[in-house]
Amino acid sequence: MNLPSLDDFLRYEDQWKVYVHPSDRHLFVAGPPGSGKTSLAVERARKLVNEGQTVCLITKGRLLVAFAGHLGDERVTNTTMHKLVSRDYFTRFGAYAPQSVKYVFDWGQIIREYAGREVAPALDHLVIDEAQNLPPQFFSWARRFGARVLDIYADEEQATSDERSTLREIRDMAALPEPFRLTRNHRNTPEIADVAEHFHASAVRLAPGMVVRPSSGEIPALVKIASYEDLIQRALTRLRNRKESIGVIVRYQKEVDEVLDLVRSRLRPGERADGYTSETASGTEADIRLLEPGITVLTGESAFGLEFDSVFLVDLARSLPCKDPADKRRMYMLCARARDSLVLVNGPEQLSSAALAALPPPPTLKR
Repeated sequence: MNLPSLDDFLRYEDQWKVYVHPSDRHLFVAGPPGSGKTSLAVERARKLVNEGQTVCLITKGRLLVAFAGHLGDERVTNTTMHKLVSRDYFTRFGAYAPQSVKYVFDWGQIIREYAGREVAPALDHLVIDEAQNLPPQFFSWARRFGARVLDIYADEEQATSDERSTLREIRDMAALPEPFRLTRNHRNTPEIADVAEHFHASAVRLAPGMVVRPSSGEIPALVKIASYEDLIQRALTRLRNRKESIGVIVRYQKEVDEVLDLVRSRLRPGERADGYTSETASGTEADIRLLEPGITVLTGESAFGLEFDSVFLVDLARSLPCKDPADKRRMYMLCARARDSLVLVNGPEQLSSAALAALPPPPTLKR
């Protein structure tokens, strides 16, 4: 995977404006897939620590935290929202943060307790990536008690979390102005962008990005497989011919283990294969070398914010035939993970006729 250098993406006026935004003023950025939000978040965090500020970069998932850590600066703390709030609460109150239900914070109680003690932020700067997948009340906590200044990056059209936030909710909860909007898609080829945009739910909230990359001539394809053996052979052939980072996105955690075992049984010396689910042992995600050629097997819930040169998208049945906007958002997000090649996989369990009808027709999607 070849990520843009600082010089590459700062050639564009919109990204330059974000990068040079004054460090003492809050920043709220909205942008479509591939617009450089994560790259900008990482580079902004690096810039801020170079200015002598204490900076924490947070997001929802551990794998994305590890990915940002590989891209960024060791002086920046990278963590999840849950760990940040849990640790901060324990440091200040000597107890575990209250929860309304398991794994869901009781934000009302937390904010009342912080306000009652007139807590002052411990950090200079919070940089928050994939903010649409974090709960609205968090942004109120972050503004008042998390850090003196916030950098927030979001796209509600890619929201996949049950605790998701709209751009308006983020703005209102954090008392911010309207977001600055990035307008270009630097990741996807035009062919992949066309497939992703087939599922774009609302151009009113955030329009699709203008694709910067030239046409590749490689049309995304729907392929039918009878077993994972066929899928693995396709992925390994791509890896050996192209030396790419490849994401194989499946639906269930048990499928991650099954596919990964099959891939590893066929690897040649020097070839990489990793797997990740929410049940993966904490800390081991930092060993997954997403930037290097190899195959990463993961669930759709773990794919947000990431990108791969090639994607084999098996996790289709959960969203298709897109009966509501949440299904469309999920498909939009998943298709947009691919830079150069996107393969939608029908199988091993075959899709219904309604699911197949919900996919883009030829020539957008080769069938």
